[in-house]
Amino acid sequence: MRMIDRRLEIDILATRRPAPSLFARVRGVTNKFVRAWQNRRVINRLNELDDHQLYDMGLCRSDVQDVRSASFFTDAGLHLTIVARERARRHLRSGRMD
Repeated sequence: MRMIDRRLEIDILATRRPAPSLFARVRGVTNKFVRAWQNRRVINRLNELDDHQLYDMGLCRSDVQDVRSASFFTDAGLHLTIVARERARRHLRSGRMD
């Protein structure tokens, strides 16, 4: 047997994963709920900041309002990060902030 044949056998075995147990699935759903709850708390705190503080983070009031009105399980942090980065890119290209 050549070395390449042996490597392929190992790769095939490594890709097989057992189905998650009921406990693992419940734990995953619970973790997702807790993370969403924590995100909502942070978004509510962001809403308490004034416009200048949000501007320093690359956000505006409407960005926070959009996330607050989105689904509970929407990844708010990811959404706000993308919005802030896009605004920073536009700012660098045009020389101004929206």
